[in-house]
Amino acid sequence: MEVVLYSHDGGVSTITLNRPEKKNAMDYELLKGLNEALKKAEEDNPQVIVIRGAGGAFCSGGDIIAFRDADDAESLIDKEAAVLNDSIKIIRKSPSIVIAVVEGVAVGAGMGLALACDISIATKNTIMNMGYRRIGLTPDGGGSIFLPRIIGLKRYNELYLFSKNIDMAKALEMGLVNIVCEAEEIDKTLEGTIKELLSLPLETIKYFKDLVNASLFPDLDIMLDKERFYVAQMASKPLFKERIVQFLKKK
Repeated sequence: MEVVLYSHDGGVSTITLNRPEKKNAMDYELLKGLNEALKKAEEDNPQVIVIRGAGGAFCSGGDIIAFRDADDAESLIDKEAAVLNDSIKIIRKSPSIVIAVVEGVAVGAGMGLALACDISIATKNTIMNMGYRRIGLTPDGGGSIFLPRIIGLKRYNELYLFSKNIDMAKALEMGLVNIVCEAEEIDKTLEGTIKELLSLPLETIKYFKDLVNASLFPDLDIMLDKERFYVAQMASKPLFKERIVQFLKKK
């Protein structure tokens, strides 16, 4: 089974994370597939790129079972973070409008992936959570970049330090998502959103995104490298796997 699906039709490229049995948790193969799909979209030059998950979930973050079972979790996480960071950069620099369709869960790096996109559409039953502190990691996937610049220092501190779930009413109020709809309306809402976006001039998008990046994320590459360094460093400590075992026992 392909862990990432790609299609292109009518100026819209759709990338689907396809590990539904794992709530589309990010292992290396999925991250590599996401990166390759984004590069394929660059070649197809769509007006809109849609990133979504299969099975009613967006992404549950890093695959903690793989972390637990890895002989060298530090190297694995470093390798995965490198690929994820490249995908985040592609999304931000893409001349396409990138839409995240956020269903079910968006946790850890899955939340960072959604925040990196230009527009996020979520279902009412979706839950977001930074998640990292629960297993003793620092944020990655742009979590320490996008989130504090969207919601401010105090709220960012709260979301990381307490690691509580965020429902979509709260997410909408904080600016983490743009549109919230009923689960059964998600495809219709996505279709309508794309139609509305395509009804306006599109030649500005590349320059618009460049201005946004220059204004809000001029240090994106530096921050992503710093995230990668810290998250791999934390994964090198024996306590990291102990935290994972404790976390899995609670589930």
